[in-house]
Amino acid sequence: MFVLPAPAEPSAFWSDVAATANFVLQQSGSTGGAFLQSVLATIQNVLETKPPAYRLVYRHDPQALSFILLAVGETRSEIDADWKWLSENIMPVVKELDEAAERANFVVTKIRFLVSAEEGQDAIPADRKMRAATTTFRQTFNVGRTESLVTYYSCALQGSFMIHQGWLYLSENYFCFYSYIFGSEKKIMLQLRDIKELSRTKSMGGARDDSIEVEERNGAKYVFSNLFHRDETFEMLQQLTANTMKRVLINSEYATSSQQTGTHEQRSTDDTVASKVSSANNRGGSLAEQIAQQRRDEDFQSEFGLPRDEELLSEIETAVFTAPGTATAFRGRLYLSTSFVCYMSHTQRGCRVTLPLAAIRRIERANAVDPQGLRCYELTITVWHQMNIVFRVPLSSNACNRWCDALRGQLRAMVDEQHRARSQNIPLARYTLKAFCRTCPSEKLLELGVSKFAETESVNCLGNTFGYPGDAHKHKEAAKVKHWFMYLRDSGRNLTVVRRAEFNRLIRVGLPNVLRGEVWEVSSGAMYMRFRNRGVYERYVNEYLDQPGPCADEIEKDLNRSLPEYPGYQSHEGIDALRRVLNAYALRNADLGYCQAMNIVASTMLIFMSEEQVFWTLAVMCDRMVPGYYTPSMYGASLDQAVFVRLVEDTMPMLAQSLRGHDIQLSLACLPWFLTLFVNSMPLVYALRVLDCFFLEGPKVLFQIGLAILKINGGTLMEASDDGTFLFALKEYYATLGESAYPDSKNARARQVTKFHELLYVAYSDFSAITHQRIEELRRSHQLRIVHSVEDFSKRTFLRNVIDASGFTREQLSLLYDRYYSVLFYSRSNRSHAAAILSKSDDEKILLDVYAFARFMYEISSWMRVQIAEAKERQQSHRNVELADIKNAAAAASKGGAAKLDDIAKEAAASLENPGWFITSLFRYTSRIEPPKSRVNLQSSESEPATPTSAALSADQPSPEAASLTETKPDAAEETKPVKDSDIRSMRVSFQQCVIALGRIVNTDMLTRMDVFFDMYSDTNSGSISRQEMFQLSEAILYIGHGEDVETGSRDQRTSSGDMTNEEKLLQSVSDFLRRAVTFGTDTQGEQFALARNLFRVAVLEDEMLEKFFADIVPGSFRFTDGVELANPKRAISTHLPATALAPRGSVSTMSARLLAGGRSVAEEMSARVAQTIALGSQFVDQRMLNPVVRDAAQTSSSETSAAAGQDRVDGDIELANMNKQHGEMAEPDDEIAEHMVQLSLRNDAGNEHDSELGSEQMEKRDEWANAPREPQINAPHDPYENLLDEVDQLLDEITDNDTAAHGKKPAVDIDELDNMLSPTDKTLADKPLKDLDYQVDSDDDDIARLLQ
Repeated sequence: MFVLPAPAEPSAFWSDVAATANFVLQQSGSTGGAFLQSVLATIQNVLETKPPAYRLVYRHDPQALSFILLAVGETRSEIDADWKWLSENIMPVVKELDEAAERANFVVTKIRFLVSAEEGQDAIPADRKMRAATTTFRQTFNVGRTESLVTYYSCALQGSFMIHQGWLYLSENYFCFYSYIFGSEKKIMLQLRDIKELSRTKSMGGARDDSIEVEERNGAKYVFSNLFHRDETFEMLQQLTANTMKRVLINSEYATSSQQTGTHEQRSTDDTVASKVSSANNRGGSLAEQIAQQRRDEDFQSEFGLPRDEELLSEIETAVFTAPGTATAFRGRLYLSTSFVCYMSHTQRGCRVTLPLAAIRRIERANAVDPQGLRCYELTITVWHQMNIVFRVPLSSNACNRWCDALRGQLRAMVDEQHRARSQNIPLARYTLKAFCRTCPSEKLLELGVSKFAETESVNCLGNTFGYPGDAHKHKEAAKVKHWFMYLRDSGRNLTVVRRAEFNRLIRVGLPNVLRGEVWEVSSGAMYMRFRNRGVYERYVNEYLDQPGPCADEIEKDLNRSLPEYPGYQSHEGIDALRRVLNAYALRNADLGYCQAMNIVASTMLIFMSEEQVFWTLAVMCDRMVPGYYTPSMYGASLDQAVFVRLVEDTMPMLAQSLRGHDIQLSLACLPWFLTLFVNSMPLVYALRVLDCFFLEGPKVLFQIGLAILKINGGTLMEASDDGTFLFALKEYYATLGESAYPDSKNARARQVTKFHELLYVAYSDFSAITHQRIEELRRSHQLRIVHSVEDFSKRTFLRNVIDASGFTREQLSLLYDRYYSVLFYSRSNRSHAAAILSKSDDEKILLDVYAFARFMYEISSWMRVQIAEAKERQQSHRNVELADIKNAAAAASKGGAAKLDDIAKEAAASLENPGWFITSLFRYTSRIEPPKSRVNLQSSESEPATPTSAALSADQPSPEAASLTETKPDAAEETKPVKDSDIRSMRVSFQQCVIALGRIVNTDMLTRMDVFFDMYSDTNSGSISRQEMFQLSEAILYIGHGEDVETGSRDQRTSSGDMTNEEKLLQSVSDFLRRAVTFGTDTQGEQFALARNLFRVAVLEDEMLEKFFADIVPGSFRFTDGVELANPKRAISTHLPATALAPRGSVSTMSARLLAGGRSVAEEMSARVAQTIALGSQFVDQRMLNPVVRDAAQTSSSETSAAAGQDRVDGDIELANMNKQHGEMAEPDDEIAEHMVQLSLRNDAGNEHDSELGSEQMEKRDEWANAPREPQINAPHDPYENLLDEVDQLLDEITDNDTAAHGKKPAVDIDELDNMLSPTDKTLADKPLKDLDYQVDSDDDDIARLLQ
């Protein structure tokens, strides 16, 4: 494998294997003798990452002491391929160059462009050591080029008897470890999706805190110690597993917090300054730095409640902020993101500022002196409401300059966008603050004052029309409004409010109803989403009104169950508003849609907020605050239930033990708390107070309130003996929340304290240790287990609901499911169409495109694995060395935005140009399968095999073609409307379709497999294959046979028939098949070619090798990478039919009918020689065969006799045409004669006695059939059809002899010429994009230049 050229030093660890004047092929000393190998490999493993076994270097002089590394390899064959390519393409040119510098520059430039074009310049690490580690990682663990190494660490694996010192590799999808210590090699490769638990541990008996423990799903545990950067390693691994678990949930058809926003919102935000500046100022860096930055961005967004596309651009560690209206100074950290300026003090009782850049009117920086007399920068920001916000930054801080430069760039981009919009008359609603602020009641409050504000309707909500819950006088609404008026006057409002400790205190004592909606918006961050996406909600509503979404019916069922006690939901106004909000959100978040309990929360918010406010608050709540609560699996709720149980065990162990002892499920009572945010549990006036705190402080409030409820009622709950008693005790407590907590107290103020006040006090005082960081830590610790349980449950449910098992057992379906979803998980194109398939059935929600389908075939078929291996070899031997071609290909790929592809995707992309490629034909055939609508033939036992289905026909079932003889049914190939070849990239296949297609191939009889191949290449309209399609089908036969021979190692084995190998034998058979197919498919004029299905069967069955191909090779070629065959071992399907009673001529249950199925229109084109191959049966049809000597006039007689007999003839009855003048045609015996002949066949010597019972005409007809070949009745095989195909082959041989005698000697077949004609087209691999051809990495160029000097 060629690598980016880098300096390399000679070492005693390397020995020369081959050398020229400028190139040296070296072997690592670790590949020498046993002792030397052990010692040297151990030293190399400890000092550096695992070195390659071979390397190829360039030296500008034979006496040079420094080399330039060009290629590395793990095997001799791999490095020999690179050496051969160099000797053919590079070495001849190097010999012609005179100057050493010219030779070195030529070699370095060629290899650099070659590597960059193959891997993509962006994928090559800039650090030299990282490049070496990446190469080692890919070669050691045999992963593709698309798998990027994130980072690596030196560590030790704790074993049972010894410690394995080695290297830990973390990639995007894998957790790997390699060690080699004195002959003991240890290699571990785990998928991140299979990690069950991560934890920090101690080594050396607890003396050193430097270890990480990793547990797999199967229970295996690994402890890695000697980690010098343990916390960094753990956080990186935790972030990688978190990203992986999000993808697992998506692939399990469950929404998570990582889901992207809907199409309308994306369209409204894609053109914003934030996205433009973010793409323009791409910070790049290594993959590890990008992942670390991702975590910082997520923490930043969560802390300030910002949209997900916000990226942290710059920050100042220490900044002093003086709050407006006060003399208090706060010390904290100043942030700048793509659209916001944010500030947070270091202390909990400090302040927080979130300013949209659009709300900034002016910003100034000046030199100043702080109160301590120190010089500093003073940043003064004037906001939309004419309030000045001042930050002081130490003068010695260089971060201030970087922060100001980044802010200047953001503001300049924003202004430029506004100028462009004005010049083009494009309105930019997101910058019109005046219209937006009018929707906020705080503007009217400060404009009108407290007294006049109480007389106006401040916001368009249901509360203004139907009233607010509770008694306004009792809850002191007027006093609360007055306090908020004073706070908003001094500290800003809506978009520019400064959140000090007073802000939090005012919320905890209870919000006034008129301001509750706006404060909820500000606290949760929903106001910033609404500000940036104005008009989006209206578009969703219009879309719903034009065409209701898939969740409309489910939403309609729950509308009347939403707060039915509130007057607003007893009228059409409230119900219609709730309907619009829920349907609009279901359209925005198509993956989640709608879930019960969302209506409870939304109906509560509509009392205090407008529809648009509720829409965006609901979006923030579901996406960020309580992610996964309202998905089909309720993953988020299950995770928080596990966290809550853990907290109960830690804080109230006695109560937890009592509940376990009485088998009381805590989640039975607690799950509704979290799903409805206590709205359905408490009286509404108290649930609103909980919502006030929830939107302010996040989900930790739910845990604190829940723990406080259990603690206050702990004595009563410990006496509960069952779930009913437990729930009743809680229900009684909720009903008394408004009562005095201390009614017997002598203190009057104590008697005024209600039980709800007591609940809040206990929640905030006794459980103050329950912080946001604590909740997130517990969520991460339980996340892996919960996700795996969700995935396992999804798998079990999915497999239980599989409609058509197609002959596979439960175990086999489980293996197929694992491969299918593993491919889907690692595929890069599986999420783009997720929203478009929401309305389909569950098994169709996640589909494979043609690239992922090729990867799926790689997992389960031998021929695909062989093709990819051979493609890699071709790539090594057919590299393009012309710089102009590389540049053109790279520029074209870069312009098209091509993504980096692995070997399988490359081969799939290159082969799409060949419409006859077997994978594309199989994929197209699979996409045409109509999934069954009802459950059929799914086995009830785990151990017993599944029964055959209509989709996967068994040997004793008629094929769809044979069934057409008795009733009109669509052909198997016409199940759905055919799709054009040009649309193959837009096709998708489901798991059910893949199961049916594979079942038809591996779990059916030989004739059904032949029909599947025929349908892959036939025109579904004509029911036949053309000449070109016949050649493509022949290529598929050779393709599968070649792959199976290579993987099983039987390619060079000689057959018993001669000196021909298996592949040569199959090639000979295919050539004979083509000759027969051309003969059968050409019409009498020799002009048109159309091979019908029945003639295709005959052409195949005449050859023993092709019969073996469809009977054994095709099903045997489908096996997993671990060698387990895909075919059901308990489903022993024979190609011979069981004995059956005599059936009427029109029946299709015989082998003859299946062989002849095809219809009258096709039968008229048949040659007379085909009629001689028709097997009419064995015992139940008297084992008759057609006589080759017949009369031409018998055809008319046969049809007239059949009509007179009143038989139900259908299109499948064969009328033999006189296509060969040397052969005639004979009539078929009518049913009466056939019945008597059956009786005769069951006797030995009774024929003469029976003759007297026949009339003269019947005797004449019987004599006409007297010469039909019969099998002796004595020693008859148990299976009456055991020798049927042999008899057909014998008759076909006689036909061939007659044809040879009539037309001359059989022409010899040129095997080499046919091989060249039928071999698959060589697929060239597309070059990868190269953005910057003048590639520079680190200081390698300088090192090489110094080396040459």
